Order: sequence, then structure tokens, then C-alpha cells
Amino acid sequence: MKDRVFLTLSDGTVFAGRGDISAPTEGEVVFTTASCGYPQTLTDPSFCGQIVVFAFPPIGIYGVDTDRLEGRRPWLTSAVCTVADETKNGRSEHLSSWMAKNGVPFIDGMDTRQIILKIREHGSMMGRLDTAPNIPEMKDLPRDMVTKVSCKNVETFGDGDVVIGLMDYGVKENIIRSFVARGCKVVRFPNTTNAEKVLSSDVDAILLSNGPGDPSVLDNEVKEIRALLGKRPLLGVCLGNQLLARACGASTHKLAFGHRGANQPVVDVKTGKGFLTSQNHQYAVLEDSLDGTGLEIAFRHLGDGTVEGLVDRERSAYSVQFHPEASPGPEDASYIFDEFVERIRAHKAV
Repeated sequence: MKDRVFLTLSDGTVFAGRGDISAPTEGEVVFTTASCGYPQTLTDPSFCGQIVVFAFPPIGIYGVDTDRLEGRRPWLTSAVCTVADETKNGRSEHLSSWMAKNGVPFIDGMDTRQIILKIREHGSMMGRLDTAPNIPEMKDLPRDMVTKVSCKNVETFGDGDVVIGLMDYGVKENIIRSFVARGCKVVRFPNTTNAEKVLSSDVDAILLSNGPGDPSVLDNEVKEIRALLGKRPLLGVCLGNQLLARACGASTHKLAFGHRGANQPVVDVKTGKGFLTSQNHQYAVLEDSLDGTGLEIAFRHLGDGTVEGLVDRERSAYSVQFHPEASPGPEDASYIFDEFVERIRAHKAV
């Protein structure tokens, strides 16, 4: 029998639902508009520290496809949905039992429409899940969550002729799978690795991964990226886009409720072509801070005009705020990875 559980926001608003929680838990309350792919959302390291509210109802409908997850465990603080409609097939596990096995609360029966409207009107805020309504004690998330989700040792995937040095700030596993499928060898470095070690590992290019939290506190990572710039072709994804901007002298700012889901419209500034993307971020590059950095805007969000990608042609550095490895379009943005591999091969030939 599930317990009655209350979600209390930092402004005192209370929502009721059902779930099993062994102790009160707190996190930043955010929402995602993705209509499918909930196991990938649950295991995306970029959701570390957050209580994720699902806008669409069919959560649990096909179990958990454990062979296609984005992380080695669910990183979010808790998942909240309207109603869990659980089934499974021969390749999956039941969602609630899988979440319980991993020690992450799974709450259903809440009015997610009202939670999302609240966040849309007032911005993301801290929340507390408890068996009684209680205001969250935390005022904000811990400053640096990247070290928590990053790998602890150097890891290698694939065996291709192109070697990509992946700076792991909380990488989604499908990014690694995507490059291995393109004939690349991926060497995954912990976020604390210095530039000298990466460059001495005979990598042909650098990939700055996605990850959780505020890019403005990641000064050590920015310092090492600055030392990598211009030494190898470079691509940043999501948090990697923001860190590239900081390494070039730009700054970032926090959005009211961020972009999360598989229906985020983006336009390629050069071609004028628009496409759908999958995104998960709370912070964005501040456009007014780009002057004098050598960076040009490559992509924009068609909803709010925020910076969605950058290019530094002189130092062969590119970045996108969205996720090319995801498939909302279904493959609108996959060419980003194709072009990166082609650029690496051209650089090697020279």
C-alpha cells in the first residue's frame, strides 16, 4: 500500500499524491514535456538533484528498457507523475520496482498540470517530498554536482580510427553509443582531468559533455577547457556549450524554468532551417556577453530566442545546447555528430 505523500514548494504550495518514501527528500522541482523516453529521463545525469514532474501521463507504460538507459542509475531526486500505468515486456522491468531497487521515490496521483502551471508562472523552485506538508529546508541545490555524476577513472569505448577525448561532466550514455556507431573510439575522462593529460593521450578531438547544475561555479573545468581550445577540434553539448562560452570569456544566466523535453524548436542561424530537438537545461549563454569572445551564434531557440549553439571558427570549436543523440525529430539534429566526425577526419588528414 502506497503512503500519502505531499510535495511542498518553497513558497508553501502543497500537492498530494501517493508513493513510498523512506525519508523526506528535497530537490529543485522542474518539469519535462517529453511524451516518451521516461527511462532515459530518469537516468539522465543532468537531472541530478531535481524532482522531475512529467507533463505527459503514460509513465510506466512499457516498463524500463535497461539496455538503453542514459546513466548507470537514476540520478534524479524523485519522479512525479499523474498516474502510473505500469506494464513490462520481455526486455524491461516494472518502473516502480526498478525505482525502489535504486532507492529513488516514485510519486503518482499528483495534479501535475497545476505543478507545471505554478513553475511556468513563478519559475523553478525547491520542493520537499514528505508524509506531511513541510517547507523545504534547502534554499538551493549544492553548487557542484558534476563531480558526483562524472566517472572516477578513465574508460574506453569502441575501437575506431578516430579517437575522441570525452570530458565527462555527466555524459548521457547514448552520446558515447552514437560516436562508437560512427566508427570512433571514445576515451572518457573524469571532470577533474587536466588538459595536459587529455592531450598526451593521443586523442584526435575533444567532446565536452552535458551535465547538471550551474556552469558559473565550474571554474576548474573552464580553466582546463581554455587550455584545450585550439589544440584539437572541439564540440560541446548542453553544459558543454555553456562551459565553452565561459572558457572564451562569455557568461551564463539562469532561465525561469529552463528547456526540458523532446519538442524544443531550434533554428540554424546560417541556413534558416528549423528543427525539433531534445533538451534538458536550466542555464543558457548570455548573448550580451559574447562580444570580443570570438564566438558566433550558430543556433537559436525559436520559442524564446535564447542562444542554442556557438562556433569559434578560428579555433575549430563548436557547441550546441540541445542533444543531437536524442531522436525527437526523429533524427533532425544527428547531422551535428556526423559533421564533427568529418571535421576530425579532415583535421587528421592535414
